Amino acid sequence: MKNRTLGSIFIVAGTTIGAGMLAMPLAAAGVGFSVTLGLLIGLWALMCYTALLLLEVYQHVPADTGLGSLAKRYLGRYGQWLTGFSMMFLMYALTAAYISGAGELLASSINNWLGATLSPAAGVLLFTFV
Repeated sequence: MKNRTLGSIFIVAGTTIGAGMLAMPLAAAGVGFSVTLGLLIGLWALMCYTALLLLEVYQHVPADTGLGSLAKRYLGRYGQWLTGFSMMFLMYALTAAYISGAGELLASSINNWLGATLSPAAGVLLFTFV
């Protein structure tokens, strides 16, 4: 049980950190370092708070209860639907961030290694289909 829990923690942390590192330079380029640092600290505090709230809820349910079941139990049918939609939106956003970042890196690498001129959009398409 401990190995599964620790592995799950590392998967979520790696996915979150990885997608953020791909998207952060482009998203933060226009606002500056101090604003970006303030936003990062504020979002960190918000995520810690919500994680502690979720931890509190998980203490009062069986260990095999999923997020959808929690939402249905405490928020009703609409809350379960909203939670499912939010998780689906998160997965699509992470997929888009990875495809965009990796496609641009792929195009840049091909341009440097082969001397070709591959646009970032073509790199995204190549990464997606391969």
